[in-house]
Amino acid sequence: MKRKTSLSLSLLSVCLISCISVSFGQDSTLTKTPKVQSSHKLGLALNLGTTPGVTLAYGLSPQLALRLGYSYFKYDLNTSAKTSNEEVKLGGSANMSVLGLSAEYFPFKKSSFKIFGGASYIDKGDLSVVVTPKGTYTFGSKTFTPDEIGNVTLTVDYGKSIAPFAGIGFGRTIPKSRIGFGFELGSYYMNTPKVSLTGKERLSSMSEQQSKVQENMKDWHYWPIMNLRIAFRLD
Repeated sequence: MKRKTSLSLSLLSVCLISCISVSFGQDSTLTKTPKVQSSHKLGLALNLGTTPGVTLAYGLSPQLALRLGYSYFKYDLNTSAKTSNEEVKLGGSANMSVLGLSAEYFPFKKSSFKIFGGASYIDKGDLSVVVTPKGTYTFGSKTFTPDEIGNVTLTVDYGKSIAPFAGIGFGRTIPKSRIGFGFELGSYYMNTPKVSLTGKERLSSMSEQQSKVQENMKDWHYWPIMNLRIAFRLD
């Protein structure tokens, strides 16, 4: 009788242990959740270079993002230079205001190498240079002051237009870390600029060269894109 009781208790213990093990295994399986790979959607980049500005990006996938960017550039020229052993004063300015929509694509999953392209609205893109003599000039027996000689003004204006652009680079506008770095290299393709060349006083004859300068600049369609970038993940 004792043997039967011991055998019954042993069988009961084995059954209880088996039930507990199965129940624990089921609970562990239920509590495990599959790992979901995070996909960040928003990023902001600051550009420093030939098209300085800011770019906002929205990620469509880990390899593709849409970008909205604005570039602004203004530079005032005020310096001196020597031409034909004569010192002249150079004045003027350069202005650029561009709004662009583009996409960046990463063909290799484990690399930050990218291809980008899009189109921009050129709101402003112009360059002007004024050349003025700094000293007196002697022609024959006469000496002329800078005011009597005059100056020459050259203006190059791309006007308001749509300009496609493309390029390559490294670095994501939506970085995997909180902050990322990169660079971009490419070019805009712009309309032929409108040229204005005017001279004053004794340099007024320079205006006759305007058509020739315009012809020489008919292929000036390209504006380089060379930027260092710092990007911030926003989500």
